Amino acid sequence: MRKRETLEKFKEQLQNNKMFSSILISNDNQELLNDFSNEISRMIFCENYSLENDDCYNCKIFINKTLLNFVTLGDGNLAINKIDVLDLMQKFSLTTNEVNKFKIYVLANAENLKNESANALLKFLEEPPANTIAILLTKNKSQVLSTIKSRCKLIVLENENTLSEKQNLIKEILERDKNSILLANAELKKLDKSELIAMLEEAYSKTIVKKYLNIAEATLKLIYDLKFTFQTNLAIDVFLIHLSEVI
Repeated sequence: MRKRETLEKFKEQLQNNKMFSSILISNDNQELLNDFSNEISRMIFCENYSLENDDCYNCKIFINKTLLNFVTLGDGNLAINKIDVLDLMQKFSLTTNEVNKFKIYVLANAENLKNESANALLKFLEEPPANTIAILLTKNKSQVLSTIKSRCKLIVLENENTLSEKQNLIKEILERDKNSILLANAELKKLDKSELIAMLEEAYSKTIVKKYLNIAEATLKLIYDLKFTFQTNLAIDVFLIHLSEVI
């Protein structure tokens, strides 16, 4: 669905008091997901459910980030632990309905839930506090546990034509010769872990599965290791050695 169409659908749900309690939004662009989840959240809190910021009191405090009833969990790349989910549940059980009847939490991203954290979230999705809305984001809905997906309204968001593609170091490394690939370990290790994961996931979906299937499994393993283990430098070395051998 297009962004405008989706917002209009949610506005209709709000006006008819039939808003979904849990929503899973899928798109391969993290920036678009983050921006869109903010737009939806602002609209839900808005006194008039306006599609655009109408400068009402609720919109103002949302934009100023002083709204206690709104929480974001995760950065879109790194693993989300059970303790993070439990902290969220406790916070939402204590907060009052500050501006209107809704409380909203955004989880970025659903594919980054560990088994323990996913199980903790399931109970929250099944028995949410009154007027609590969960907005779960995902860049790869196939990696989201089926038990999570089954409890959410799935929205596949279409990309906007105006989005510009950022330079991706992984894509550039794939074009190098064998020796240059091995020397790239220093470049990759300098990157923030979240940034590297984002580059790998983008390269995987847009380039690797189309041109380099022989490194697809190794790419997914590196992404997993970066998210869920601490031996990141070793994982990067193993990945680059594999690239140099097969490309």
